[in-house]
Amino acid sequence: MVGEAGGVREGTSSHRPRAKREAIMEAAFEVFARQGYAATSLDDIAAATPASRQTVYNHFGDKEQLFLAVIDAQISVSLDELRAATLAFPDRVDGADDAAKYLVDLAHRLVEVFMSPRTASLRLLVQTESPRHPGLLALWRSRVATPVWPTLIGNLARLAHAGALRIDDPARAAGQFVTLVSGTSWQMTELGTFAISPPPAPGSPELDTAIRSNVGLFVRAYAPDTSNDGT
Repeated sequence: MVGEAGGVREGTSSHRPRAKREAIMEAAFEVFARQGYAATSLDDIAAATPASRQTVYNHFGDKEQLFLAVIDAQISVSLDELRAATLAFPDRVDGADDAAKYLVDLAHRLVEVFMSPRTASLRLLVQTESPRHPGLLALWRSRVATPVWPTLIGNLARLAHAGALRIDDPARAAGQFVTLVSGTSWQMTELGTFAISPPPAPGSPELDTAIRSNVGLFVRAYAPDTSNDGT
């Protein structure tokens, strides 16, 4: 019994450093996102957590190591979200209308990831801090873009194989699709209609209209030629 109790205590205590480390990283991400890397100190991060500055130092060594650990952890979250968004594919696709329905659903899932505050903050940090940390963009490409890209390319190839769309280069088409989809969220937050007022929530009529419009451009560009049908 003593051994069992000791085992419980040991298991519980072994989780404490991990939980504290994760709490520090979560708080650090919020502070880095709000203030930027250069303007953030370990004292700022310690003030945002129950941990002391020495505890933060003991876990990560210095601010740069903490920053890189935070980015790596957040990239893992983004990868999981994007994988979940791209993996689903319908059991059957008959024609361009079914392809359009699938692509609208896919676009909604991707935009929801792109427009989440966490993902937006991560992308901004990677972009703004890459001159100081050149490996960040390579890390984003290798940990996020590279694993997700083949799934999207493969799904477009499946649409072409089913005859729903006429796509001769699925990789190029995937780039075009992502540009249209990501452009929807970017235009509706930084550039255009919603630059002053809050951006539309996922599932809102405004966002749905914009997504359907951009997906419609893509589908019309790759729609099968039906001019000779029935002849």
